[in-house]
Amino acid sequence: MKNRPAVLAVCIFLPLCAAFGQNQKILPLSSEIYDEMDALYLLGGLGTPSTARPWTVNEARTILERINYLSLNQLEQGLYDFIAAKIADPFRFSLDDAFGFDARLDAALEAYTHTNTEDFVLNEDWNYGYEKRQPMVKISLEAGLYSWLYIFTDLEYNRNRFIIRDQNRNAGDMTQNIGAETSLSDYAYPWRSWAYSSPFITNFMAGTDEFDFDWPKRANITVGGAHWNLSLARDRLQWGRGTTGNFIVDGHRDYDEYIRFSAWSDRFKYEWLNVFYPVPETVGENSFKLLMAHRLEFRFLPSLVFAVSENIMCRADGFNPRYINPAFIFHNWYDRDNINSLAHLELDYTPFKGYRFYTQAAIDQIQASWEDDNEPAAWGILAGIEHIRPAGSGLLSLSLEGAYTTPLLYRRDRVDFISLNTSEVAYAGRNLSFDYSGFPYGGDALILQADAKYRFPGTALLYARLFGMIHGKVNFFVSHNKDGLSTGPANLKDKTPSGDANEREYTFSASLGGNYTIPQPLSWLELRVWTELDYIYKKNKLMLSETGEDRFYHKEGGAADFQFIAGIGVRF
Repeated sequence: MKNRPAVLAVCIFLPLCAAFGQNQKILPLSSEIYDEMDALYLLGGLGTPSTARPWTVNEARTILERINYLSLNQLEQGLYDFIAAKIADPFRFSLDDAFGFDARLDAALEAYTHTNTEDFVLNEDWNYGYEKRQPMVKISLEAGLYSWLYIFTDLEYNRNRFIIRDQNRNAGDMTQNIGAETSLSDYAYPWRSWAYSSPFITNFMAGTDEFDFDWPKRANITVGGAHWNLSLARDRLQWGRGTTGNFIVDGHRDYDEYIRFSAWSDRFKYEWLNVFYPVPETVGENSFKLLMAHRLEFRFLPSLVFAVSENIMCRADGFNPRYINPAFIFHNWYDRDNINSLAHLELDYTPFKGYRFYTQAAIDQIQASWEDDNEPAAWGILAGIEHIRPAGSGLLSLSLEGAYTTPLLYRRDRVDFISLNTSEVAYAGRNLSFDYSGFPYGGDALILQADAKYRFPGTALLYARLFGMIHGKVNFFVSHNKDGLSTGPANLKDKTPSGDANEREYTFSASLGGNYTIPQPLSWLELRVWTELDYIYKKNKLMLSETGEDRFYHKEGGAADFQFIAGIGVRF
């Protein structure tokens, strides 16, 4: 039989996952397995593999085994073999038949340059910002015991989000309209970042004043069986396959800290998730902020996948243990002072091979026909189409996605879905920035994005992206209340995009990039190079002011920036 060697290799590789706890290994969102598995499913006309990610090796194996290897053509079999080999990647060292371990060293040199150092001066002004930039050195440590326990942690020498040379404002002045976190006068908020306004900089650091003390970035301890897993982790999370973002948890964040239980079969998956967010000491010594969520995913047909989740953000000075019941209907905890609920739906359909349609929606606030509109609707929706086809010896994939969010999505007077990224900067005190738990652009946004990728699995990737957004006036620093009261109800009644024309920010960006894995000169050595070029144009760009009563202003007219990054990395 022509494909007998490949079939034999797969039969040998997959059982290796059972050795040394590799069944429970968490596959990080940065792994190329996700893109390649998505491509393999789309080529075969199957609905997307589970979008509740990251997966364990065991779950990835369940997902891969849905595919009939003998029905694939030569290119698809090569993709299957690549995924199978990645899943079965064993530990390199062991002490006995039950315990295995591994250590990896990654070293990278990455350089960043841009042309506009007056208007593009913060991390959020870059397409290739803090969360994407590579550490100068990273050591990864992992171990597994039998087939049920896996532990991972890493150590990084990386540039901080903030440094002592940043020019800051008092955070208490910046945040008086947010509502949930108002006692932040001991924190600093940068109006000009030294690292992100510099015309040229690298990830090489000579002093600890630039060092990111917030590590490890990934730390997992996980136990499980053939079809279930329980993890206590610091890692990146994602629910949904949006290219612009996802509404509940999204991989754009540096990491989330969580406890998660997952269980799955061939056609069903259940997930219970609890994400813990930082609360500054000045807000309350015993305060906590916690996202509790449960999600049901159904594969009704091989080509049709539907998921529904119920999610609540909890914030209080003391936790009521009854809230942790994962089978309860969270919306029925009628505790407005401490809880805000958010429903979420996902639908994915592949009508024929090579084409996928998908959508997701988040509902924060809706009114029945008999209710008043004291609190306007708060919701978001995105939808997209994907296409993939063989092109020469590689794969060409195209996608188009649009998203719409109302101004009050994630915003409430007592409990909101805004999170804080805090940092203890060496010699410089405490600094912070803001983020959303889910969709990276928050509410009040109208977005369209087109992507094209051409890749050779495991070797090279070329990609291009066009992005356009109109964002209304509602941002982190604008009150959800029509009278500007941070403690008032969320009753701002503007529609997306809100505000006058000169209060709206218009963004267009074009990106072109690629990466290439150099053929290994040695079996234990991996070399990789990558680059990205971005053009960003913003009209009425939001700028933070250095002094004065106004915390921010919209720069009149347009501002543009060319941004270029290049890197080379080695892994041992």
